[in-house]
Amino acid sequence: MREGNNKMQDKIYRRNTQSGGAPKKKKDEKARKRNTIMNFRVSPTEKSLIDKRITLSGLSKSQFFIQSCMYQTIFVKGNIRTFDAIKASLADIKDVIMEDRTLENLTLEQMESLRLILELLNKIYGKDEDYGNKNI
Repeated sequence: MREGNNKMQDKIYRRNTQSGGAPKKKKDEKARKRNTIMNFRVSPTEKSLIDKRITLSGLSKSQFFIQSCMYQTIFVKGNIRTFDAIKASLADIKDVIMEDRTLENLTLEQMESLRLILELLNKIYGKDEDYGNKNI
């Protein structure tokens, strides 16, 4: 009798989302290419300034952030995390190159990492070449 009473209480006190486990996810009916969401926190002042820049750019918010993140020049301060990440990326790239001695089997991510590393090194050593518009 007690088990039946617990089941009745579960139905009374349980929210709809809890009764069947996790709610069902919707299918990506639009087959979107960009299905990953990125979030970050800013202060109210920073938000206001960013919104103003977006308005002045004439781009949508998503296009503005994509363009900003992908193509803006950034200033990198070297620290142990930076050097460890560069070292790990170069090790992955080296493994691919050692297999067939060409750059053809590098993934898009590896090519972008290599481009960024070369750009950082050129800035450190005073070279002004731009690898952003060239295919590596």
